[in-house]
Amino acid sequence: MGSGTKVRKGQIDMGNYIQSAKEQEAMMWCVRNNIFIAPFAESTTKWYLDITINGKKNRSPDAHTKTTLWNQMFKYYIYYYEKYKKNE
Repeated sequence: MGSGTKVRKGQIDMGNYIQSAKEQEAMMWCVRNNIFIAPFAESTTKWYLDITINGKKNRSPDAHTKTTLWNQMFKYYIYYYEKYKKNE
C-alpha cells in the first residue's frame, strides 16, 4: 500500500508547501475578509495566481512553477493582511 502522495497519470503535480504560523494567520484573516488567492493553471508547468477581493478578480502578472507557486501565494496573503488589517 502506498502513501497516496504519488502523482498518477493525468494528474497535475502542484508541489508541496507547509505554511508558517504567520502565513496561516494571514490566510485565515484574508478568507474571513473576502480576500481569496487561488492557483490558475495555464499548463501543467505554468501557474498564475487569481486574487479575488470582494468579488473582483485579478490575475498575477508573473507565471510560477510548482516550486515558487505556494511561496508567492502566501506572500500575497501576508501583503493583503498587513495592508488591510491595520485599517480595522
